[in-house]
Amino acid sequence: MTTTATTAPHWADVLELRPEVRASDGSIGELQMSLYKAVYQTIDVPYRKVGYYGDITEPTPNLVGFFARVARRLGTGADAPALFHLDQGMGGGKSHALVGLYHMANSPEEFFATELGQRVYQEAARGAAAVDLAGATVVTLTADYFSPGSTNEVFGPATNLFERFVWALVGGDMDRYKRYVAAGPNKGTIQQALAESGRPVLILLDELMDYVLALSDVAHIDTMPSEKAFLNALLDACDDVPRVAFVVVMIRSELDERGYPPQALDFRDYVAARLVRNGQTVAVTEAQDFSAIIRRRLFELPDGELPIHDLARRHVAAAEQAWRDKVFDKLGPNRGLSGFEERTGASYPFHPELMRLVREEWAQVSGFQRVRSTVAIFARTALHWVTEHKAGRWSPPLIGVGDIPLTVALEQLLSSGLLLGNDRAIQGYRAVASTDITSTDGGTGRAVVVDAALRHDGVTVAQPAPAVRMATALLCYSIVGRPQGRRGATKAELLAAIFGPAGAAVPYPAADEVFNKLTGDEGLGALEVTTPTNAPARWHLSIKQTLRMYFTAAMALVPPAARGELVWRETQRLASKGAFDDLMLVDKPADDRAPLDKVFEGVDSAENRLVLLDPRRWTLLNGKDSASRDDITALLGLGDHPLRVDNAGSCVVACVNTQRRDIALKRAAEVLAWREVMKQLTDDTEDELRDARSKHDDAAGKLRRDVERAYQHYAYLVRAGELHVEFKRFDDDSRTALNGGHVWTALVEAGRATLPAALSASYLAALLDGFNRALTPREVVQSFYKNPSFPLVTSTDEIRRVLFDLLTTGWELIDADGNPLSITGPGQISINSISQSLRRRVEQPSPIPKPRTHPVGTPVPGGKVGSGGDGGGATLFGGDEYRADPDQPDPTPPQPSGPTVYKRYRIELTNRSITGADKRDQAWQLLKELAKVIDSANPADHQLLSLDLTLVTAEGDQGQIEAKAQALGAQVRVEDDDF
Repeated sequence: MTTTATTAPHWADVLELRPEVRASDGSIGELQMSLYKAVYQTIDVPYRKVGYYGDITEPTPNLVGFFARVARRLGTGADAPALFHLDQGMGGGKSHALVGLYHMANSPEEFFATELGQRVYQEAARGAAAVDLAGATVVTLTADYFSPGSTNEVFGPATNLFERFVWALVGGDMDRYKRYVAAGPNKGTIQQALAESGRPVLILLDELMDYVLALSDVAHIDTMPSEKAFLNALLDACDDVPRVAFVVVMIRSELDERGYPPQALDFRDYVAARLVRNGQTVAVTEAQDFSAIIRRRLFELPDGELPIHDLARRHVAAAEQAWRDKVFDKLGPNRGLSGFEERTGASYPFHPELMRLVREEWAQVSGFQRVRSTVAIFARTALHWVTEHKAGRWSPPLIGVGDIPLTVALEQLLSSGLLLGNDRAIQGYRAVASTDITSTDGGTGRAVVVDAALRHDGVTVAQPAPAVRMATALLCYSIVGRPQGRRGATKAELLAAIFGPAGAAVPYPAADEVFNKLTGDEGLGALEVTTPTNAPARWHLSIKQTLRMYFTAAMALVPPAARGELVWRETQRLASKGAFDDLMLVDKPADDRAPLDKVFEGVDSAENRLVLLDPRRWTLLNGKDSASRDDITALLGLGDHPLRVDNAGSCVVACVNTQRRDIALKRAAEVLAWREVMKQLTDDTEDELRDARSKHDDAAGKLRRDVERAYQHYAYLVRAGELHVEFKRFDDDSRTALNGGHVWTALVEAGRATLPAALSASYLAALLDGFNRALTPREVVQSFYKNPSFPLVTSTDEIRRVLFDLLTTGWELIDADGNPLSITGPGQISINSISQSLRRRVEQPSPIPKPRTHPVGTPVPGGKVGSGGDGGGATLFGGDEYRADPDQPDPTPPQPSGPTVYKRYRIELTNRSITGADKRDQAWQLLKELAKVIDSANPADHQLLSLDLTLVTAEGDQGQIEAKAQALGAQVRVEDDDF
């Protein structure tokens, strides 16, 4: 679509964007000029060239007058001020002016050949014969590029302001430098140095407060008085020595957004008072210069006359009576049709209303850098519309308030300083722009939808996106407060934003329809309207009461990884082991290629355990859960690649449902988004903060519910003929695999676990009958953890209980020699014994008692003691109470045929580990054999016993060793061991 077919050329055909604007996609690098870069050329900036600087610099009256006064001071003998103070805020043109002064003094011939230079020369030479700056010395002190007490390559050995001043003045002449430095930083030394230079001297001190801030540090604070004294002397000396000018850049305190310590503030006040008394405070730009500066910065100078007269004529011609009565006559003075041509001449190609808004309203915001911020916005805007025009698409005849393209310039608008330090507002307006107006690709947004509806309804307005233009204008009017405490825009201001000149005129009814749709129920969601008394209604885009906007923007910024981390943290917090001995958590490995034996390291153990899998890796029932199923199957010792596990029978695995996990992840994103919103809210928004906390708490509660519901699945081993993994799911939302109690109950219902005291002896007997040999108590216990045919039990006490029940119903425990043991209670069952066996009771014939004789004081079977005994018949390795009454051999041993031969048997076993089951069993067999040999019931001819026994064991596991040894008369030592 072409713009218009009119006699007046379009501004994009008249004005040529500067190459740097086109080359940088409108971002324009180096918007802020740097004196340091221009002088020392550490970076190839274009403004280091005098010609380029002259091309982009608008010769405004203030700038020309300032340069002329400095030139007159340096280049003539006329009486002129020597001291100048630039105190504007950021973006006021100070650095731009310093670069120009440097060019003027350093390259006067080239500088005075530019348009700016010619005007400066004419002003400076007025009333004087000539201005001669030949051979001038420029002392450049860029205080933000050096530090107190330190040298750098620019200033040689100098470490303070006085020494740097001298070094720059003498051009690195070491002899002169040493002579002046030795004389000290007093007024006389400085006057002598300036006078002996024999040429004009321009001193430029930039960013003084950066240096002062460093001086305030404890390491340099002692040097601050001497720095003050030097500046005081320098100010006086410059005023007294002819053809010397001193320009200081130091922002006024109320305009400086940085904070300073008291010492730095005192330094500023000290210097400022002397500058006010002896110098001139200069503003290099004024509000009326603003439009010309922007145009000069963005566009090449036009060759011919601008088509302003014809454009203004077409605007007036298109303003039918309805437009005049309902729009232009209601805008106020200097905003309607009267004087439009003059105002357009100053702002072209930008609409006068846009320039007025920036100059009179935005520029009043302290953080808004008038020139720099505007150039950043307008460069993107101009490039966008030039590109559209060159492509044959519609482009506005003047760039108005609604023509800042939010698709490419939104961030420049939000970061311009209008909302400086208010991250909440920036976030809010970013959300408003993207949801209510247009997305970055221009495809979505409520205003975009309104434009589509207008086209569908056949509303003709001679432009493709009138709703987006009107909504953009509303954003620009809403982003900061307006004069007299007002907010937003009137209907007249919004309608004016889409007005078109003759040739592209917009009928008033059509414009009114755009306004009605945009402000109606299906229009802008963040719109609010206020109706002041005796004043027209005003509409504005609000962020104050629309927490949802912040939430929407925050949701878009939540990283997927953070959602998964929160779900996993919440999973761990909600999980409980219930009747299981342990709850084990398996994290998603950092390396997805890590082998499973490393991923599941430590999971296999001899206890009932509920193993919780990280939902970020393992899920079930998404149609693509084979990897998770394979991992779970391998963990339980089955599948194509089983892990080596010993206790798979007591392992139950809990896993998340894929679909429900996705619901939990979305809920986690909501929680994280509300947390971010709460960070953005300040204490002065107490109500909103309370609402945000309430919404966060509500989302957190729903997250807990969703996580519990998501863990539907659990898996365990079963033996039904073949050994296989049983995958189960809770379909009842009141139960979750995160709850060990719920899982245990489900296992009980499936016959895979038991409740306390519920395991019957007959059930265990049936299991034991399935073995082709008798099991030791240890093997029986291990079967409950290794063998999936055995049910899970709540504790080993439950195993003791059922084993004792077996012993009362036809089963017996026997020792290694097959002798039945007499057990009177569950506590007497040694469930870790590997020397005893459990079998069905074997009936034996009753033995015929045989009389025995015993020496005095020796124990007899049954724990009875002969005369002289003390009842201490129990032994270290188990007393007779664990032995039934077996048939004992004849107590009278066979008499040897000759004299008795004695032998000494010595066994040495040093530091042998018995942590392994096999080794411990071997040690037990040895000690059991010793107990059997020296058993008091054995009439063998033993004479002496020497026993040196060392047992390193956990404290409390030593049993009755000490008491039994002391009863035998042994000495016992117990020592700490760092084993």
